[in-house]
Amino acid sequence: MLTPRFKITQTDTEVTIIVHAPYANIKDTEVYVDGTDFRFSSTPYYLRLQLPGKIEENNLSSGAYDCEKGDFTLCFSKVNQGEHFENLDMISILLASPKNKSGPNIVIPNIEVIGNPSADSTDINESNSIVVDGNDSGNNWFIPQDNPVGNTTLIDSPKYGFANKVSGAFTAFDAAWIKEIIDLPSPDATPETERKNLREQRELNDFSEEHYMADLMQSECIEPYATYTAEWDMLQKDEITFSDTEVDLLKELPNKEYLLDAENVRKLCLNLVDILYASCYNHRTTLGENTVESSWTINKLSSTLCWFQNFTSMDEVVIASIRRSLCYPLYRNWELSIKIFEDVKKVILLGKKYIIKRFCEIHSLFNNSYEPRYILNQLYIKDFLIWIQTLSESLIESLYSMLSNIHPNKASMGFDLVELEVAAYSIQESFVIENTIHQVTEKIDAMSLNNTKKEKTNNIYYVNQKIFKYLLSRSSHSDSSDTDSDTDSESNTSSSSSTSSSSSSLDSDDLNDPE
Repeated sequence: MLTPRFKITQTDTEVTIIVHAPYANIKDTEVYVDGTDFRFSSTPYYLRLQLPGKIEENNLSSGAYDCEKGDFTLCFSKVNQGEHFENLDMISILLASPKNKSGPNIVIPNIEVIGNPSADSTDINESNSIVVDGNDSGNNWFIPQDNPVGNTTLIDSPKYGFANKVSGAFTAFDAAWIKEIIDLPSPDATPETERKNLREQRELNDFSEEHYMADLMQSECIEPYATYTAEWDMLQKDEITFSDTEVDLLKELPNKEYLLDAENVRKLCLNLVDILYASCYNHRTTLGENTVESSWTINKLSSTLCWFQNFTSMDEVVIASIRRSLCYPLYRNWELSIKIFEDVKKVILLGKKYIIKRFCEIHSLFNNSYEPRYILNQLYIKDFLIWIQTLSESLIESLYSMLSNIHPNKASMGFDLVELEVAAYSIQESFVIENTIHQVTEKIDAMSLNNTKKEKTNNIYYVNQKIFKYLLSRSSHSDSSDTDSDTDSESNTSSSSSTSSSSSSLDSDDLNDPE
C-alpha cells in the first residue's frame, strides 16, 4: 500500500484533511474516524493518522473528491470546540502509530534500537509489538534476533551519528571511499575526545594566508554574495509551507521515538546549529541556486558531518563553523562569514518548520551526490528530520537567544587574522605609494617629452622661415641680373661671390638647431 500525500487545516470548530490520491479506486474508498484516530483506505493507498486532538463524524461532516486533482477533501467536527491542534504540519508525528496504553499485560519497552547504516535492513513503519499470553498487539511479523558472528559491536568502541548512538557503521566500507566524505581518520577507532584536536590541527595546516588576503583585498568579488537577499530575508513565519517534494520525503520517514536526556538534547541542538551554518553558506554563495559543489560545501563546512564532533558550548560551534568557512570553500572572507552567522539566526527565528525545509534540501543534495554522502543521511539527516518535528517552539527560541549573545571576533579564530590584515593593508599602502611615484614619474617624463617636441617644432618653423627668406633673396638677385645685362664681368663676379657668401652663411648658421 502507498502512503498518499496529505494536508491538514483547522478552524475553531472543524478539521479538514485533504488526501492526494490520484489513482484511487473510488468505489472501495473507506474513511474511519475514532477520536484521535483517522484512517483512509482506497486501493492502492492507505493512510493512518494520529491527530493531536479528538474529532468526530456527525451531520456537519462532509467529503468530496476532485477527479482532476485527485484530491479527497474530508471535513470533521472537533469534539472540543475551540481547541487548537498543535503540529498539524509535522507529518512524521501524525503518521506515528498509536500506543496501546491500556491492558494489564502490556509492557512498553524502554530501549530504542538504532540500526547500522552499513547493514542491509528492512524498514518497519509500525512499532514493534509484544505478544503476551498468546495475544498479538497488532504485528504478526517476528524477526530473528540472532547476533551474526563476527559483527559484534563493542560497548567501548567510538560512537557517532545522531545522538552519538552508532558505532561500527564503516567497517563494511573501503577506507579510501569513506575519505571522500569525512576527514576524521579511522572513525571506528578514533576516540571522541581526540576529534576536536585533530580537526583544529588539520584546519591550521589547511588555512591559506594567501587565499584569505586575496579575498580581503578583492572585496568586489565578495560583494555580490554579501549583499544577496536570501530566502529567509523575505519570508514570514506564517508563509512557510512544505513543497510536494518535501511532503513526499517526510511521509516516507520511519517512525521513531528517541530516549534522550537533557545532555543529549543540548548536544543535538549544537549539532543542529553547526549543520545550519553550512547550509546557509551554500545558499548564500550560490545565490540560492544549488550547484554540483553544494553537497561538498555543506559536508565540508560542518564539523558534525565531516568530523563527527559533538560540541560542549555554542561558542565552540560558532568558532568551528567560521574557522572552516575561512579554510575550505571558494570564498574566504570574514565579513561574509559573519553575514552567514546572522543568516543562521534568521533561519532559527523562522521556527522549526523552516529548519525542516533546510534539512530536506540537505537530504536531497546528499542523496544525489556523486560521493557516498547518502551515508550521512542515514547517520544524521533522517533522524534530525524526525526529531526536529518533536521540538517545542520554546526550545527553538532559546537557540536564537544563545546565538544572539555570541559576538565572534577575529582573535578567537586562531589564524592570526588581525596580523594578516595589518600586513595586507601595509602591502596595499606600499603599492599605492609605489604606483603614485610611478605615475608622477610618468607625468614628468611626458611633460619633458612634450617640451622637447615643442622646441623641435619651433626650430623647424625657424628654419623654414630662413629658407623662405633665402629663396626670396635668390629670386631678387635673379631679377636684378636680367635688368642689368650690360654690367661688367667684374661686377658679376662680385655678385656671385656675394651670393656664395650668403649661401654659405645660411648653411652654417641659419640651418643649425637653435639649441
